[in-house]
Amino acid sequence: MAQDANGLRQFADRCDAEVKRKRADQRALHERLGARMQTAVRGQIRGKINDAHGHVAGWQTKYIGTGGGYAAVRAAGTDSGPDSLNAITNYLENGHTIRRPGGRSPRYRPRIHVLYVSGRGFYNAARPSLPRMLQSEVDNWGREVAGRLGGR
Repeated sequence: MAQDANGLRQFADRCDAEVKRKRADQRALHERLGARMQTAVRGQIRGKINDAHGHVAGWQTKYIGTGGGYAAVRAAGTDSGPDSLNAITNYLENGHTIRRPGGRSPRYRPRIHVLYVSGRGFYNAARPSLPRMLQSEVDNWGREVAGRLGGR
């Protein structure tokens, strides 16, 4: 009987330790998930636009929330404005209008007749793979916790 109570107390102590580790485990899970998301977005960029030197793909970085509660991939730039990394990434993702020629002569006929460039949607193309990525990371985490608690 005392042996059962001692084993139960040890199990309760391991459970308490797991509760205390939750924040660190959450951050580690989101770090791994962010790296996988970044790889997916960069792969979509390579497939959808001509980024031979990897500039646009290199701008995409992972961000982890300050509390470790979320992961995101976005352009690395902190500046704003029409020529910032964030704006260029947004133009490529969602599309943009084309500036009409100034044509001062009344007889001038512009060669460009397209008014809007469609977006490439590399973020949207990577989005369907996120649930699968998250599920595999949560499964791995569950196996780690079970191993620490003395499970299989």
